This record gives sequence, C-alpha cells and structure tokens, in this order.
Amino acid sequence: MKIDFNRLDDLNARLTLVIERSDYQAKLEENLKNYSKKLNIKGFRSGKTPKSVLTKMYGKGMLEETVSTMLNEKLFAYLESENIEIFGNPVMNADADPIDFNPKAPQDYTFVFDLGLKPSFDLKYNFETPLSIRKAVTDQDALDQDIQRYRRVFGAEEPVTDGEVEQHDRVGIKLNRITEDGQAEEKTTETVVDLERIQGEAKTDLPGKKTGDTLDVDLVAFMGYARDMLVKNTLGLDADPDPENPLNYRVTIDTIARPQMTELSGDQLTKYVGSKVDDEASFRKMLEEREDHSNQTRTNDMRKMAVRHELLKANPFWIPEEFLLNWVNAQRQQKIEPGSREAGNLFREAKWSLLLNKIAKEEGLEVTEKDVQSQVTKWILENVNYRQTDVRKLMKELHANEYFMSTMKENALEEVVFGHIIPKYQFDETGATPEEFEHAFHDLHHHLFDHGDHSHA
Repeated sequence: MKIDFNRLDDLNARLTLVIERSDYQAKLEENLKNYSKKLNIKGFRSGKTPKSVLTKMYGKGMLEETVSTMLNEKLFAYLESENIEIFGNPVMNADADPIDFNPKAPQDYTFVFDLGLKPSFDLKYNFETPLSIRKAVTDQDALDQDIQRYRRVFGAEEPVTDGEVEQHDRVGIKLNRITEDGQAEEKTTETVVDLERIQGEAKTDLPGKKTGDTLDVDLVAFMGYARDMLVKNTLGLDADPDPENPLNYRVTIDTIARPQMTELSGDQLTKYVGSKVDDEASFRKMLEEREDHSNQTRTNDMRKMAVRHELLKANPFWIPEEFLLNWVNAQRQQKIEPGSREAGNLFREAKWSLLLNKIAKEEGLEVTEKDVQSQVTKWILENVNYRQTDVRKLMKELHANEYFMSTMKENALEEVVFGHIIPKYQFDETGATPEEFEHAFHDLHHHLFDHGDHSHA
C-alpha cells in the first residue's frame, strides 16, 4: 500500500492511496471462501462451489467490496495517525481515472481524494472584556394590564341598566335586516359583542351608547368578521340573503354587562387556576414569578448570542468553502448554489461547529447520551402535541433519523460548551422593556444568522 499526502494550501489537500494486489488478494480469497459457505448453488454441495464459478458469478462485487473496505480502513487510519483534521469526509477527485474492478485482471488500484482541512489557530475567549447586552425585566404596567384582563375573564359580570357602554363591556344586541326601502324587517337575531375581542367598527361605535339606542350598520364592517362566517354563525342563515350588496342591519342595544373591575377573590381564582390561590396579591406574585422565569430564559439566550458573537469576532479564520460545498452537494439532489444565502448559512454553521468542537477538546468537555436525550425531549415538547402522538413510536423514528440525531448532538454540544464558558464571561446588562429587549434580541440574532432583507420597523 502506498499513500501520498499533498497539501495544496492551508485549507486543501490531495491524498493518493494505492491498494496493491498483494494488499487485498488474501482477503479476497478469504471472503469468497466464506461467502461460498452461505450459497446453495444447484449442482454443487454447500461450501464446495469451485473458485472459478464463484469468481464468474460474484467476483466483481466481491472484489469491489473487499478493496473498498480496505480502502476505508487504511484511509481513516492514516488520517488519524497523522493527526490530519478534515471537514466532512474525503471526496473522490473529479478528475481521477474511474476504477474498473475486473476479477479476471486483478491489479493495483489508485484512489485520489480531495480533503478539506480544518484551519489551525490559537483559541481566544476574551473573558476579560465585559459583553454589553440588554436584560429583559418584568414590565409592571403590563402586569397591571394582565390583572385587569384576568378580572374581566375570571370575575363576575354586572348588568348595567342605567349607564353607557364602556370599552370592555359585553353588549347584547338585536339585529334586524334593513330592506331596500330602508325599513327594518321584523325578524330579529340576537348576539353578544365582546368589546374586549371585537375587531370591527363596533369597538368604537358602541362605547357611549345606552340600552335601546340603535345604529344602522354594514354588519361586516361593524363586526370585523368574514362575511360567510357572519351569515352562517351570527345570523344563522343557510345562504347569503343578498350576496351582491352589503349586509345592512339595524343594531339595537339590548343589554350591557360590565366585567368585574374589583379585586378577584381567592375562590374565583382557585376555580379558574385549578389550584389553591389565596387572593389576587398571591395570584399577581405567581404571574410575576412566571414572567421573571421567562425573562431569565430570554436573557440567557441573549448571553449565548453575545458569547457566540464574541467568539467569532475573537477567532477569525477561513474554511475550505469550495470543498465544503462540493461535499454537501454530492449528498443532495437539490444543489446549493455558490454565493447563495443557503451557501452562506452552510459556511457559517461549519465555522461555529468547528469552534464548538475546538473549545470542547481544549476544555476537556464531553457530550453524554443524557445531554443528547435532553435535546430530543426538548424538541418533542416544543414541536409535538404529545396528547395526540404515540411518543414511544416517535422516539424510535427520531433516533433512527441520522440527520435529526446529528442536529441533536450538535445542540447538546452547544449547551455543554455554553454551560462551561458563560460563567467565565462578564456581562454589562442594561434593563429593557419587552419592546426594547425584543428589538435588541432581533438585531443581534439577525446579525449572527443573516435572515435576509426585511423591514426592521
């Protein structure tokens, strides 16, 4: 066996490997002999099929299998022994001569591979440099609004008999269709307009009105719903009465119900929450703790992105982009075009994966099966309705999906690395409203992951 390693530049190399006849001949004969024991060919006893017959029938395939197996073993053993770190797998050189596995004329076989080399650089962290980020903090005003909303949802409604409609009331109305002569039909349909949810003109037209007041409206504009839904669900009709003209109706305010605006009692909250709640103050604390936990998660996500950005900035390096594109496209039906956003995404993730693995190696970090399984479980919780899914069957399918499991392992590696290095960084954190935080989060995410041109308004 002969091996020639030729470094073309810092990121690309060509490896020529010759499998000589003396390397594989004995193994080929052994494979043919073992294979004959499994055959039952008419006219020959089991295991006694002549070598000439075996070679004629199976020689080409057996020769190719024997040489290919030996090639893989020798190729990767050489790369490991020489500490040659590559991206992906070696790719057969496009200009290399085709291999003819002819069992009647065994010969030496020459294989030429292109290799994409991983760059060599000293890893830098910049732990001493504080990273400035926005920190998500609980918005007390938003919490006040949530409490008001829960009062309207969980509380008791009070009828308003002598007063005007207010912004969050539930208004019972009667509907009478207006004919072409401007008169209202006698047939009446009743419905309720919830001003908390309504999207149409009723949201502004009803406040200030009293019971008994009337309005002539285009029902589609007034309610803000699709016409077919109004016809079927609100009016209870089998067909549109006049498809070519507006749904003109007279609205008469029949009742006004005002949601509770006072504090909720423990009994009211317990009934709807499903667990014991003493009073509204306890409920607010529960909401605040839930929001704080969510903000901690979001802020930690911001820290991860800031660290990723810092690592990429502190460790500029090149990768063999042409090789990577050729290697990936060799495995795809739909090719990635050079210079495309998809190609950019491929190169960006390859750089990040290289950094993660380099950090893990230098810091002595390991990804356990438990780490990977945690990522699988997290994915299921975020993407699957487990009540309507056979989770056991799904888990089996996911574990059999090599691409999916590779992604989960990469995610697990990222979590292990972040868990190790984030505590070593200093963060200069500035509190932000939800809107300010989302804007800052979006900008950094967009910078890191390049989601294309779109409005930032």
